[in-house]
Amino acid sequence: MQSVRQKQTTMQCQVCFNEKSQANFATKYSHQCRHKERSICDDCLYQHVKQELGKMCTDDVRCPELNCGIGFKYRIVLKILSRNNDMQLVNKYERFVLHRQLENMPEFIWCAHGCGMGQLNEGGHDNNIVLCDKCRRKTCFTHKTKWHEGRTCHEYDATKNPAQRATQTWIAQNCKKCPKCSCRIEKASGCDHMTCTKCRYEFCWSCLADYNAIRQDGNHRHDPNCKHYAAYNEQ
Repeated sequence: MQSVRQKQTTMQCQVCFNEKSQANFATKYSHQCRHKERSICDDCLYQHVKQELGKMCTDDVRCPELNCGIGFKYRIVLKILSRNNDMQLVNKYERFVLHRQLENMPEFIWCAHGCGMGQLNEGGHDNNIVLCDKCRRKTCFTHKTKWHEGRTCHEYDATKNPAQRATQTWIAQNCKKCPKCSCRIEKASGCDHMTCTKCRYEFCWSCLADYNAIRQDGNHRHDPNCKHYAAYNEQ
């Protein structure tokens, strides 16, 4: 009778294949999930989320259940991390989401000098000169380029035809220089781990930090203002 009772109160996880209490499969994290019942335990679900965020922070964490793959919303990811008391990853994820929200604000601008700093420009287009809080260099808010010293925005526009202006604006918004060889690199999609096609140098798109150092020492090698930065945690 005891073995029958035990079978009724446990399930085998389809990832770690360990017998776990049914309580480890009880929580349905998203009502949009396509699976009726969970077959992956809480521990393995947490490891899945941790692995996805550990590669490089992302807002595209998906349910690992077979034939599901529904995207987990912000609150669900936080719930999974918080249940496992992983406050370091919670803080990293919250910082990433905050940066993404800031990037969608019309007053937000990244420093055009590549220092990895972003900030809100309170004056908007009425205040075209943005002084970086970090490197103290100037960015043109209108053109998203280094400030065109000695020329107003109108004078700067007058020196270029519309096609040139559109091209320069696109380059400023979508390309950065490789920190090693200065080759222009476009980021079309994907994570912020970049590899220069010319010199093969690996770096973080957000803060330009050397990715070899990040890979070896951890995410505290990102710039402290970077959305991927995580404070050093000495074991």
